Amino acid sequence: AIKKRWDRHADDRSRQKDPRLLKDVSELKTLSMIASALGGTALARVFRTLCFDYRHWSGGLPDLFLVRTRRCELTTTTGCDDDDSGSFVDLADWIGEGFSRDHIEEKNIQSHISMLADRDDEYLGQPKNADGSSSQQQQYSARRKKVAAANDVQLPSFPKRLVFTLDEKRVKAECVFVEVKSANDRLSERQEDWLSILDDCTNARVCKFTNSSKI
Repeated sequence: AIKKRWDRHADDRSRQKDPRLLKDVSELKTLSMIASALGGTALARVFRTLCFDYRHWSGGLPDLFLVRTRRCELTTTTGCDDDDSGSFVDLADWIGEGFSRDHIEEKNIQSHISMLADRDDEYLGQPKNADGSSSQQQQYSARRKKVAAANDVQLPSFPKRLVFTLDEKRVKAECVFVEVKSANDRLSERQEDWLSILDDCTNARVCKFTNSSKI
């Protein structure tokens, strides 16, 4: 589907105006790994539930979606047996993208800069429009900066298909949905329904914290 959206655009200039496409392309290997971890049955079940009543089922999904990948031995009968060594695959080396160390460091830096910029006026004891400019002028300036930034976006190259082999061993992706609850918190009816739907076709668990005894 992402490849069709990519080819639907006439040229690279047209692709740069589609931020959702650029985001999906930059995370295509990650999406492929997630799809493999879930499997066709779970994907079909999730999509069917959302299509049935999106307004209702768009809420209540578990808090966390955890994924791990490990090597397994190739066999002619079952296709893949678990590797006794239990060696996990480093996602930064195999996939890169958002798992790469450079990307994580860049995101952390951007987050810190954004946090400091938002609070700069608060530290000075001044309101956001202390320079006397109207909110309408600020909105117009922000839109111009957004358009300029969009024009400077670098077009990523379309990645190659993700190969689920590494070091002559097959890579197996596994996943689990986790709903996190405190000691006094309870599952809502919709959360219980989602956990039942997901646990029927993949792994879904509840992580409940208990009150620790004071020392």
